[in-house]
Amino acid sequence: MTGEHETTRTSDEQRREFVLDFIRQRSLITVEDNLILSQKVFVINAVLKWCYEKAHQKKMTPTLWGKYKKMIAQYIAGVVEIKWTDNNFEIIEVTDESDKPKPRRRSTRRTKPRKPK
Repeated sequence: MTGEHETTRTSDEQRREFVLDFIRQRSLITVEDNLILSQKVFVINAVLKWCYEKAHQKKMTPTLWGKYKKMIAQYIAGVVEIKWTDNNFEIIEVTDESDKPKPRRRSTRRTKPRKPK
């Protein structure tokens, strides 16, 4: 094996462990009976792998990494959705129907004028 391949393999193993540790720490995988639930893990994995590669290439600052961690936390909490497109992603704010102002219904009932006594 060449030294370059060893470096790549080590980097791949480190990235894999980094992503798995992130997922384990946040309990994002649950087991119900014989079913493994990992609703958001695939998107989180893609974003973390992307971030890890950028950091490994020295193309990500600690401030930027903090912003991505916040974005992932918001995704986990359901505040935003992440849409992955062509090795990049888009953040979409989730609007909760209960947060929207409900339309007010106007009363259509008319009151009759009182008759004079």
